[in-house]
Amino acid sequence: MKILFVASRFPWPTTQGDRLRAYHQLRLLSQRHQIVLLAPQPEADIEENLGVIQPFCEKIHLVATPLWRRLWRLAHAPFTALPLQTLFAFDPHMGRQAERLVHEDTFDLVHVQLMRMAPVADGLRGIPTVIDFIDALSLNMQRRTQREAWYRAWLFALETRRAQAYEQRLSLRYDQAVVSTLQDHQALGAHSCIHVAANGVDPGRVFVEDGRHPNVIAFTGHISYFPNADAAIWFVNQVLPLVRRHVPDVQFWIIGADPPPAVQALTQHAGVIVTGRVPSITHYLQQATLAVAPMQCGSGMQLKVLEAMACGAPVVVTPFALGGLDVRHDEHLLIAHDAAGFANSVTQLLQDRPLGRRLAASARRLVDEQYTWEHSVAQLEEVYALAIRQHREGSDRNCQGSDNLLESRL
Repeated sequence: MKILFVASRFPWPTTQGDRLRAYHQLRLLSQRHQIVLLAPQPEADIEENLGVIQPFCEKIHLVATPLWRRLWRLAHAPFTALPLQTLFAFDPHMGRQAERLVHEDTFDLVHVQLMRMAPVADGLRGIPTVIDFIDALSLNMQRRTQREAWYRAWLFALETRRAQAYEQRLSLRYDQAVVSTLQDHQALGAHSCIHVAANGVDPGRVFVEDGRHPNVIAFTGHISYFPNADAAIWFVNQVLPLVRRHVPDVQFWIIGADPPPAVQALTQHAGVIVTGRVPSITHYLQQATLAVAPMQCGSGMQLKVLEAMACGAPVVVTPFALGGLDVRHDEHLLIAHDAAGFANSVTQLLQDRPLGRRLAASARRLVDEQYTWEHSVAQLEEVYALAIRQHREGSDRNCQGSDNLLESRL
């Protein structure tokens, strides 16, 4: 089929989860379909970034989205019910370009990534549409409200209400929708037109069992993202001192791009290293004794957990980091519910290497069986087929049909 793929950000470099997901979707979809990519123009290194993605696409169309236009749209927030993220990220020029492309060419389907780009479909008629929410923004904002300072919490409470209302509207506007976890599916109302296509990892990642540094804890992600920064700060302040009582020389590596000042300041604590952007997160995960995902908020599937599991690093997580992963405590990883429990689990893995090896081996088997990008894109293609069939049959876009790919797998 021929697909117009509308990305929320240019899918290279893969420094954020949405970019990584889009990159692998394009890479694998291009093996069986024709892809035309419509995306915001990269902020830097345009030719280099285009060179990476060009092999996957028949054509690439870029739209400049200058900051002044984004701020101008955001200033209209009091006069619209749209989520602030959508106001800030979506440029009407993207919508007009999508309309022009659909008018001038013959596409079988339009794929839109994230609620940020959802207004693209407003001007499209007579063509099947699929939106990849990735996660439920309303759930993310609701959890963040509980972690923010009181003078900012009201803003995230407002965004929660706006996102909830808009998510329900989009479930009616698009033929089909996709999220990355069952948890997000339920948060969006468990409509029959919403399906799960989980995140994945590259099965070619090398599983490293031996030769790891002793007493090193790794935390990875795009550190400017609030849930990641919040998790790193919580771990250093609440968990690391408890671990250090038993393992005095423990190190905590915070690995990822754009750490905010509050995270950079954590290096004042003994053994805390903040790397900033690195060429390969995999390299660090293959050296660390274990990895952690001490999330206190957020939504969607935490790629950091899958990446660590694929590399052979045993993992300790909070429930917020599970994101619908089909894992079991003490079989694939360790789950902790508070600072004391988290510290106990981390200390246990630092001191009991056979336990870490057992968890890591079981986790890697799970990744290979269920969480590859090939598996994820196969699920996405099933949703495409359903959207096209529904559109051809003239089915009502009321999200109440019984043909639910998710239900068939539960």
